[in-house]
Amino acid sequence: MLVCGGGTSGAIAAIAAARTGARTLLVDQYGTVGGMASTGMSFLGVSDGAGRRALGGIGAELFERLVALGAAFEDRPDKQVGSVTVADPVALQQVLLAMLVEAEVAFLLHTFCVDALTDGQRVQGILVANKAGLEVAVARVVVDATGDGDVAARAGARFAAGRAEDRLMQPVTRIFRLAGVDVGELLDYLRAHPGEMDLPERWHGGAGYAADDLAAASIVMDAFPSMVAEARRTGELTVPRDRIGIETSPVPGVVTINATRVHDVDGTDPDALSRAEVETQRQMFEVLRFLRRRAPGFREARLLDAAYQVGVRETRHILGEYVLSLDDVLAGRDFPDTVARGAYPLDLHDVRPGAEVLGNTVGGHGVTLRRIDRAYGIPFRCLIPEAIDGLVVAGRAISASHEAAGSVRGQAVCMATGHAAGVIAGLSARAALPPRRIDVGAVQGRLGEQGAILFYPNGPGRDAPERSPAESAGRRTPEGGRR
Repeated sequence: MLVCGGGTSGAIAAIAAARTGARTLLVDQYGTVGGMASTGMSFLGVSDGAGRRALGGIGAELFERLVALGAAFEDRPDKQVGSVTVADPVALQQVLLAMLVEAEVAFLLHTFCVDALTDGQRVQGILVANKAGLEVAVARVVVDATGDGDVAARAGARFAAGRAEDRLMQPVTRIFRLAGVDVGELLDYLRAHPGEMDLPERWHGGAGYAADDLAAASIVMDAFPSMVAEARRTGELTVPRDRIGIETSPVPGVVTINATRVHDVDGTDPDALSRAEVETQRQMFEVLRFLRRRAPGFREARLLDAAYQVGVRETRHILGEYVLSLDDVLAGRDFPDTVARGAYPLDLHDVRPGAEVLGNTVGGHGVTLRRIDRAYGIPFRCLIPEAIDGLVVAGRAISASHEAAGSVRGQAVCMATGHAAGVIAGLSARAALPPRRIDVGAVQGRLGEQGAILFYPNGPGRDAPERSPAESAGRRTPEGGRR
């Protein structure tokens, strides 16, 4: 079997498939693995707001190995986002690569997926481009972990693009890390000026952050609203955001910054992506200059590194036999065919300045964020494109509405759906059966053997399992179409 995409979901999918007994090839356009998980951002929603662990299995194993190396902080509760896990991105890449090698996954790196090879409605492999030119990679089953549903779309799968009513997508960003930050000075300032860690109006889920919250080993917050407002008023800062996202790390003096934003970008359009790459890099240096001038602790800050590409929050949502809804996510709904759980907060950025989000128009430079108090189930049906065989989808392109995808796209959820997709594909390849015909009970059983968390035994609203090591027919949307 073949996994197309070695990012957050794809690398986990490849390990899962190989551990399930399938010969597995991982294809990726870059020379490293981990994708957006390797940019330095924290992992939100490893556990839900009630303290129940949502991510188990291979994703939990990855974090356990990083903690053992001193390269990650243990998952901790957070009253706004549910939970926070922070890892050093360089160590994460290396540990994830080691896990792939241990599982005897084969690699085809620096290789780009050009097209899907199909026989009628069945995917038989992919056409790729690399230094050797064009090549054909044949497989019994393909996992589409491209993030954009590229393989599925090229195979003719139906999909929705962005928001149902207008196809607008969440804005893109570029994550970067700064070194030389005096974190102690930064935290002292925030303790003395609590208004500078005041929460946005559209953040729901708990009380605002207080001085005591700054004692945590890892800090994740959107800060400096007054400073940003003043800098925007004077023209010093043009980035369309009202706060600066700051995350501390296990590496002293190093913080991750999430503060750039470009609207009206379709991540499947190369011209739009090129524009976003240029603009986010311009914004990155503008933010750095702003922080050096105005923000306590950043006077000596310098750019350490930046994400390998612009971060795309949303493009295609492949239509499966079930479309996960906003209500499913907020209700923490279970399904008989659950193969993963999600607890990343519902995180919706304005699709354009001043856009309406969940019935509100507030500001125009903001984020609507809601904590997930009970991790929701993700059905098997959301990973299988309707009418297409030989293909499983993992990561942010699974079958979900625009609103539900605001949570599904989170890295911890992508790890969980990647694990599920890898097991489904591995069992499918070994049995020589289409993925949709694999017994869901067998998938759930194998996921359980590999430590995945699928169900909470005491039912809705009860506390099991809690944070611990890894051992521990719906509506269809009419907006999908081929393009």
